[in-house]
Parts: sequence; structure tokens; C-alpha cells
Amino acid sequence: MRRLSTLLATVALVAAVSPTPAGAAAPVSFPDGVASGDVTPVSAVLWTRADQATTLTAEVSTDPSFALRTLRFPESVTASADFTAKIVVAPLVPNHRYFYRFRHDGSVSPVGTFKTAPSPLLPAGVRFVYTGDSDGTMVNGHPAFNNFETLAAARNENPDFFVYLGDTIYADSVFRPTGPAVTLDDYRGAYRVNRGYANLTDLLRATSTYAIWDDHEVVNDFDSVTVDPQRYANGRQAFLENLPVETVLRLHDAGCRSDPMFRVFRWGRDADVIVLDERSCRSAEVKPACTFANGSLDLAPTLPPPARMQFGLPANPPPGCLAALNDPTRTYLGSVQKQALLTVLRWSPARFKFVVSEDAIQQFYALPYDRWEGYGAERAEILNFIRANAIRNVTFLTTDEHAVLMNQVFVDRFADPQPIAYEAVTGPIATFTSQQQIAAFGQALGDPNLVAKFQAALNLVGEDCRNLDVDSYAVVTVDPAAATATITMKNSDGAMVHDQLTASISCTATIGP
Repeated sequence: MRRLSTLLATVALVAAVSPTPAGAAAPVSFPDGVASGDVTPVSAVLWTRADQATTLTAEVSTDPSFALRTLRFPESVTASADFTAKIVVAPLVPNHRYFYRFRHDGSVSPVGTFKTAPSPLLPAGVRFVYTGDSDGTMVNGHPAFNNFETLAAARNENPDFFVYLGDTIYADSVFRPTGPAVTLDDYRGAYRVNRGYANLTDLLRATSTYAIWDDHEVVNDFDSVTVDPQRYANGRQAFLENLPVETVLRLHDAGCRSDPMFRVFRWGRDADVIVLDERSCRSAEVKPACTFANGSLDLAPTLPPPARMQFGLPANPPPGCLAALNDPTRTYLGSVQKQALLTVLRWSPARFKFVVSEDAIQQFYALPYDRWEGYGAERAEILNFIRANAIRNVTFLTTDEHAVLMNQVFVDRFADPQPIAYEAVTGPIATFTSQQQIAAFGQALGDPNLVAKFQAALNLVGEDCRNLDVDSYAVVTVDPAAATATITMKNSDGAMVHDQLTASISCTATIGP
């Protein structure tokens, strides 16, 4: 018996340290969790990353225990896609809660959940959140900014979905120890770092997402004309590998760097979510045309001369600057995507049309080059189209400014101030706030009053609510019975954001009826 006990102990020890026997399946892990996205009434895209090449099966059920009827969808993952899996699951039932997981033999991923969109023929309340700008770069093992607390607060809203609105990584973060991302592996690594934040992976597991990129997925302020083609290709591939974005149905525009990731999602009879791609087709910026002879860039070229002089600027911008900004041959969306947007806006029966825009369309003059203001002809064309066709309740949902900025959208505050649409800018998740950026820029220019000057510019346009120094997200609630949509800005504690200059003003707006 003593010898038998010794033998059994030896066998157990060998089994514990020996590699998996030949022919047996190696355990698979899922280091970055799971995610779902691009949900429609009848389909969804499911995502995960495995730690090795293998075959996974996505299991989908209305039962969180998967004991009832379960749909199964196999998918191979390979090194060529960084071991990521993206599976379109269909057919599903509208307005239903689903649970999903990935399996390889005995290895099982965490369980995620999503809700399919309601039928577009029926009224349905909708509650969703949006934000963007998440620099998860680590410095000596610690976050450069924070732990993405805004996303934990957003998850606590129990949203129907989350719009992950641009700058989903900062591939060119100033804190990257190896410098800006260049290679495909560089970009992939940035996504892996961000997925190391539990507040991100928990939110992506708890609800679906509509994700779109902005500039920092490639390099700051890039446009489709001057961007390095290989860096663009690497950044785009990494984005599409790492977010549950449907990649088959695309507009085609030969004039773009690549086909724009334009998508439209209907949530019941009352809400359209229109996702724009404002990077793949845009023309080059016109900063050279707006640079003075001394080499300084005009900080507010579209301000009227009297206002320019109040801010200490020359009465007029450099010759040719305004013509370049308003050149009708320049584009922000590309001709095909622009026409698609106009068509959806005109013919959609949805009461509320939410346009997901990476960059601000409202007018606040300062440094307009990378925003809609820097592409004046196309901006005016779209706004005038909305006005001419009497399209109501168009609301732009925006990030990128690293601030809360809520205001009416008009063609020109002084020359044509009729409100045409509304815009609600939120964020960031984790990066420098707008106030920090403006203060640093002012210090570089030798102007310690630059933040105050920007606040004054916001006063000129009558900003409804602003806060330049807060991490934030927005909650959008559509009430079909009241025929209203409400947008409320919240901070990383889940508390309402208030105006930075007038604390009694709450940063919330109601659109409709």
C-alpha cells in the first residue's frame, strides 16, 4: 500500500508538470474578453481574441445558462488576424436579450450579452451611452491618465448599446515608450493595452457597441490624402481586427483611401443611428494657406474682423485662407458617403436622427482646421440641405474635443444664425482635457490667457453648456410616448456635468417633440 501510494503521488506530480499529451486539445484562453457590435433587429457581430490559432464556436442563446436552445457558429482564428474572431450571428429575434460565449472543447470564454434592436415598424424606447478618446498607455506599469472610470459609470446606466466614438486607442500617445505606432504589431499592441482595463472589457461584455475610428487610431489629425499609406493600412486593419464592426457591407468610393465605414442602424420606429467615417475620404487640411508670413498659424481664421481684433488677431486672416477653407472641391466625407448621409436624412421616417460624428460640426472658431469648420463648403451644403428639406430633430453626437460642448448648429453665428440641428460633444475617457491642452498651447505661444479667450469665443456663439475640464460620457434617452430625446452629460462618478462658468446650468438638452 505504501508503494502504491508513492506511485500514485509520482504519477500525479508528472501529470501536473507534463505538457498536454500528443493529440489532446491544448487549453485556449481569451485574454481580452468578449464584445458584440453592429447589432440590428436580426443580427450581431461577436468578437474575441484567443491566445493561439484554433477553431472556436460562438454559442448564442436567450438563456444565460445556455440550457435552452443555443445557436452555434464555428470560426477559425489565425495569426494573420492576431488570433481575433469576428462572427456575424443570424437570424436573431428583434428586441430580445441574448447571451453569448466562445468555446473550444473544455475552454470557455466569459459570457457577454446584447440586446437586438426593436423592429423598425414599432415604437420603442431607447437608452444608450456614448463617449470616446481613450489613451490607455501605461507609464512604468501605471495608467498615464486613469482607469477608464467613465466607462464603469456608463455601464451602470444599463444602456441598450454603447457608441465607442473615435480615438479608441492613442497609437501616437506622447507616453508611448517606443514612440508612435508604425507597424501592424505596434497598433495591435495598443489595443491589447486598452483591453487590459477592466472598465472597458466589462462595458463591452455588458452591452453591444457601435464603434468608429478617428485620427489616433493611425496618427494625429490624419487625412486620406497626406497620410502614409502603410501606416493607414496598418491602423485600419488593427481597428477592424479589434472592434466588432461589420466589414462586408460597405459603400464604395474610388476617391477615398479606402471605402468609408458608413453604417446606419434603426432602433425601433423613432431612432436612427447614422455612423459617419470622417477620415477615410477627407481632403488635406489647409493650414499652409492660413499661415502668416512669420510662420504663425491663424488661430481663428473665420472670426469676423471686429471679433478678431478683440482677441488680439490681425483684422484679416492670411490672403487666400478663407477661400481655401471654403473650397467646394475639398471634401470631408467623400461624394458617395455624403450622398448616402443626405439620402438617409431626407427619407428616413425615424423621428430622431442621431449622426455619430467624430469631429465637431458646431461653430466655435478656434483652430477649425481638423473639424467640419475647416471644410466650410461641405459643412454648409449639408446644413443647408437639412434646412431646405425641413428635416427635424437632427442631432450630432460627437467627441474628440475632450470637453462637454452643447449647442445649436447654424451655418454662421453672425451671417446666418438660424438653428438647423443640435450637437452634443462629450468625452474624454482618458486623455488630456481640452482645458489642459489649450493651457499648454497657450504656454507654448506665450499667451497665459488662451483658455479665457476660448471661453470668450464660446460666449460669442452662445454655447448652451460647456465644461472644458471633465472626463465625461453622455446618456441619450428616447421616449416615444413623449416624442422627445434627452441628452445628459455625466462625469466619471455618474453625476451630471454642469456648466463651467455658470454652475446652475445643467449640461442636458431635450430634443422634440
